[in-house]
Parts: sequence; C-alpha cells; structure tokens
Amino acid sequence: QRRIARFLNEKTAQIDGLIVKNRALLDRLAEKRQAVITRAVTKGLDPAAPMKPSGIDWLGDIPAHWDVQRLDRLTQARRPIRYGIVLPGPHIDDGVPIIKGGDVRPSRLNRDTLSRTTPEIDAAHSRSRLRAGDIVYSIRGSFGDVELIPDELDGINLTQDAARISPIEEVDRRWLLLTLKSDAVLLQMAAGAIGATIKGINIRDLRRAILPLPSRGEQEEIRAWLAERLGE
Repeated sequence: QRRIARFLNEKTAQIDGLIVKNRALLDRLAEKRQAVITRAVTKGLDPAAPMKPSGIDWLGDIPAHWDVQRLDRLTQARRPIRYGIVLPGPHIDDGVPIIKGGDVRPSRLNRDTLSRTTPEIDAAHSRSRLRAGDIVYSIRGSFGDVELIPDELDGINLTQDAARISPIEEVDRRWLLLTLKSDAVLLQMAAGAIGATIKGINIRDLRRAILPLPSRGEQEEIRAWLAERLGE
C-alpha cells in the first residue's frame, strides 16, 4: 500500500507539473495571438508605411492614410449598439433563445445550449433582436468576449449582459470582430470597468470606443492575413 501510495504521489506530481507547464504555454500562446491581432489592426501590414500620430495616447501612431472613428459611427443607425432583456425570466424549453454574457463563446453559440425566454418577453424587446452577421459583445461578467452571430441564430434575442453591434456595409464584419478583440479596444473597456465582484462596462463606453480605421479594402486584407496567420 505504501509503495502504491508513493508511486501515485510521484505520478500525480509529474502530471501536476505538466499541467502547470501546459497552462503557462497556453497563456504565452494567447498573449502572442493577442499581440499579432493588435499589431495588425493598429499598425497595418506594411512595416514601411508612413505613420502619423493618432491623437489617442493609448493608440500611438497609426498609418498616415488611416483614420480613427468611434464604434457607434461604424454601426447601423436603425440598429444601434444596445443591450437586451433586463428580466428574461426562467428558462422555457420551447421559448426564444437568448444570449447571456457567458454565452459569447463559439462553443456556446448554438440553440442547444442557450437559455430561452417566453415569446411575450421577446416581443417586448424586439429592438434588441439579433440577425446573422451581427456581432455580440459581452459587457458583464467576462466582459470583452466577442463573436459573430451564425445563421442558425438569426432572429434570437440577448440579455442585458451582452450588446449587439450591427456594422454598416462599409465595414468588413470579421475585421471589426478582430479589432474588437484587440488590446486597442480591451484596454479602453478595462479602464471603464465597474463593479466590485462582477465586472461590467457601461454601454455608453462601448459606443464611444475609438478604433483605428483603414479603408474597406485594407480591412479585408488584414482580416485575410490574420485568418491565415491564426488558422481561423
């Protein structure tokens, strides 16, 4: 029994050590991925491009032919940035799917895992309904998570823990998604985070987030380059 106990202690210690190393490796990979995204969406792909001051301290220099713009200026006027249902009620098996803050992850964005509210509550909050291709941004709890709405979730709703972002046609949706994942936006949101235990951001701060803005063609180039570089 003592030999078995010593053997198990040694092996579990080895496994625990490997887990720690793997977690550290994953953290470094995540940091590198974040740095690649942030560099591409704030500095562009041409290292020889002339630069100019952005006028924003945390952003620094940007390519001379780029602009800076508030997020709400890049979204549809008829479908502005907004959060959803404040009181969605208990889960209803045959109800309307709703996205909460913790659902803003690829593994959670499907009809089988989402909570559901009544058709009556959904109808009362029709202005926050989502369409395929919208961007959903977690604003409470694990704020900063951001994903595209897939076709299968067209027409569903969201709660007050998440915000809808509907880009205008002049904006590449996947470029905007990546820019919202970058440190350029996350640092702005973190600076305004509120809440002692459950962190959240004010919807007004999200609307006023400042983004570096290349042309539509360059947005597509950055999006394609990052997709190839990151395997997405």
